[in-house]
This record gives sequence, C-alpha cells and structure tokens, in this order.
Amino acid sequence: RRRLKACLREVPDASMPAWQFLRTTEGLPCPQYGQTPCGKCPEEKEERRCCRCTAQVIAGSICGGCCLVILILMAALVYVGYGLVSMTQQRVNVQDPHILPTQFPRYNECGGCKAGYKTDAEIEACAEPCFSLKFILDWEKLAKESGYKLVYFPSRIGPKGEPSINVSAWWLPPEPRAGVDPSTAPRIVALHGLASNNNHCGVQASCFLLRQMGFGCITPSVRDYGFSGPSTHPDTLSWGYDYHLDLLGAWDYAIADPDGLLGGALSPGKVGVMGFSKGALGAAIAFALEHKIPGAWIDSAPYSGLEGAIASTIRPYAGFLTPLLKAPVWWSASHFAETPLDYYKPLPLLEDCSGPARHVAVSQGMFDNNVPVTEGQNAITLMAGLPECYTLTAYTPPEYCNGASHHQEMWEFSDDTRTVMCNFWSAAFGQSNATCSVPLPHYQLWHPPESQPPGAPSIRKTLNFEY
Repeated sequence: RRRLKACLREVPDASMPAWQFLRTTEGLPCPQYGQTPCGKCPEEKEERRCCRCTAQVIAGSICGGCCLVILILMAALVYVGYGLVSMTQQRVNVQDPHILPTQFPRYNECGGCKAGYKTDAEIEACAEPCFSLKFILDWEKLAKESGYKLVYFPSRIGPKGEPSINVSAWWLPPEPRAGVDPSTAPRIVALHGLASNNNHCGVQASCFLLRQMGFGCITPSVRDYGFSGPSTHPDTLSWGYDYHLDLLGAWDYAIADPDGLLGGALSPGKVGVMGFSKGALGAAIAFALEHKIPGAWIDSAPYSGLEGAIASTIRPYAGFLTPLLKAPVWWSASHFAETPLDYYKPLPLLEDCSGPARHVAVSQGMFDNNVPVTEGQNAITLMAGLPECYTLTAYTPPEYCNGASHHQEMWEFSDDTRTVMCNFWSAAFGQSNATCSVPLPHYQLWHPPESQPPGAPSIRKTLNFEY
C-alpha cells in the first residue's frame, strides 16, 4: 500500500479521478524511478516496481467496483425479502372490501379491466379478447337473484396457542333451480391470494361458476384483510404459519352453520376447500392437516413454501448461483417477519398421508409467470405417486389474458373450467355430476389448441416440446 501511494503521488496530475488515471497511466513515466514509461517496463528492479504499482491500481479498482456491485445487489435482494413479508408493501393493490357481491361483477378488475364501476361498453372493451360481456352480465344477474350474506366466525387456535381471530366472509348460496336445494347443497370455502381479500377476482369468478352448478361458496378474508380482525403480527405476513387457520375456521362454520344463515348443518364430507396462489398455499396446508376435508382445489400454489418459491423463481435465471442469491432474500424475509414463515410446508405434510384416498385438484396455467410452474409439477408428481392417499385431477390450461397468466382460467376458459370443476367436486362429494352438468350458457371464446388469444405464448416453445 505504501508503494502504491508513493507511486500515485509521483504520477503526473495525481489529483485526477481514478477512472481517468487508469485510462491514461499506460505509457506514462514514473518520475521516482526515472522516465521509462510504466507500460514499457525494463528488467531493472526499481522500474519494475513502477509497473507493479500500476497493476495494483488497476486490480484494486476492479476489485472495488466488483465489491460495490455485490453490495448493491445484496441490498436489493434484502429489500426484496423485506417486501415479501411487509404488510405495507402488500396493501398497495388490495381490493375495496365494501364492494358487495351484487356490485362486484361490474366493479371487478379481472382480465385486465380497471377497478371501478364500468358501463357495458367499457366492460366489453376491457374484456377483449379474453372473455365476453355476456359472462359479466350473467354473473351480475345471478349475484342479484341468488343473494348473499356477510358472516363472521372464529378461526382455529394458532400453532403456539395464539387466540382465534374474528374472520369475515361472504356467504354466496347456489343458484336456485330444479334439483338444487340450497340448504343441503355442498359448500366450498374459497380463499383469496396475496395482498387481497374476499373481493378477489379468482375467488368471485370461480364462485359464479360454482353457484351456476349448484354449489354454495363461503369466501373468507384472512386476518388483517377485509373485515377480518387483526392478527398477532399486524405489520408482516406469515405465509405458512396461520392463514390456513382462517380457512379452517370457515370450513368449521360451513359444516355447523351455528348462526342458521346457510340453510342448516352439513356433514364434513359435503364441504370442500379451494384456494388461489398464496391462498392455495393455505388450502394445501389445511387439506393436509384436516383429514376430514373430502376435496381441495389448489390453484397455482407455491407448494414449497416461501423459501422454495424464492429458489424456484431465481433458478431459471441464476442456475448454480441460486443458493447464493436466495440466501439474502430468505434471510431478510425471516429477519423482518414476526412469525416463522414456513412453519408448515404443504408437500412434506401431504407426503405423510394415509387412506382412504381423498380428492385433490392441482390447477396451474402452463404459462404462469407469478408462481413457477415447477411448483405445480412437483405437487402433481408427488400426489400422483400416492394413489392410496389421493385421487388426483390435474388441470393446466394455457392461460394468457391481456398479458396475465396467473389463475385466469375462470373467465378465459370458463366452459372448460366449469366442466372440470363439475366432475371434480361431484366425485369429491360422492354425488352424481348430473346436477352440475345441466345445460348452462356458453361463454368461452377460445378453444386451445385450435385457437388462443392474440399474443399467447406458443405451447410447444414454452414447454420445449420436440415433435
């Protein structure tokens, strides 16, 4: 270091910036050791020191630049980890919980539409090319004719004895028609995704299809969201720690109907669960822990928990560097969280199973750019290999709606989704599919592989098919 400082003091214009010095030093004399340019160093010992001095400057500058880049990258990754658990960061796009189910079809932001009241013409314009105005108008008509109720119930007790939370939910009864008795029709608890509440497009649109088919829906908002009560961690998300307890509280309520608002009590075998994205993580955990649940529709879940989802997201871009990049994100998320993040992980819980076999649907779009498709693939591989525990339905449509590819099937491929749901839930509840397979309106505009919306990725290229 002393030699380096000495040389820097002796070069012409020692006050010049380091970047300029590096660009001009080659060929300059080092006066302390004569006038031989540093870039043409002879064999004499003293002049070689001048050459060595310049090399050290260059190496030191490169090393310093690399260190700065690494520090900036680490800071960015730490911030990403903080954002994954910060309640402030995850409330930016949350829906208005005051919008009623009768208003939601026209206020929704599904498929690329903007939130807020929209005329028929505005809906038709924003829905293109994914779905039709008829889908929204029929949804609105059913919502007004079939009604709704706002209900409250306690969640289950926390993993470490934390008190139950007062959970709010919409009760959405099935459409009244021949063959459907709302008091005895099966019920499905549908849980929303990240930074959301029960006014969630995936939840509400799926429940529209289910209600058409004769199934009732209960749609809870998890703790800290919607009209539900505060948690013990109001500033951070908990991921795999306690949100499933809100879903299980809704499942208990749907069975017992303690307030007499749903039409009467049902047996546990007539109440299923479903979830979307992070809500699907909660549904998978609830299904694994509560063995009386007859069926679960798990849509686009991060089955490997937050840590695994971080790795799955990074891996396609970073390859063997994935562990190095994942570590600061996971450390940051764990550091800022107020609860253990991956306290429960679905796949290990689902692997530890026994018969009789229960019904589970793994649904995820093949172009999903929010949750890596490897998450769904791993779940399919696991549960398909455990036939004594699970009767598996896999549904992976090529969802792509105005650039969105994360659980879009309920409005983009509504007819196909309704058929798959009808067969799945009928089998899960041990009843004939005749009730839900009655002739219903057709909405679907696209029928892959023959036709897909403009801009949709190629199935062959996305999945690396060679044929």
